[in-house]
Amino acid sequence: MIYGVLLSIPAKFVSKYEDEVRKTIGYGIARGDIVSFTEARYRGDVAFVMLARSNRAAERIANELKELPVNVKVIEIEGES
Repeated sequence: MIYGVLLSIPAKFVSKYEDEVRKTIGYGIARGDIVSFTEARYRGDVAFVMLARSNRAAERIANELKELPVNVKVIEIEGES
């Protein structure tokens, strides 16, 4: 099972919270919770997709980010071994 975190920052909050979100992602990478991430921008919104090493790691990152006015969701990706 692969776990991920989807995050979206609405355009009106990007200037205020983007740096804080990036800092949280950086701490997650340093701890080893986040294996990789990518970002996209569309019409002022910013979105991040992160792959986490475990469900617990994904939940930890999501809980840290839920304190901010951003949209966060933990996902599970099923696959064959």
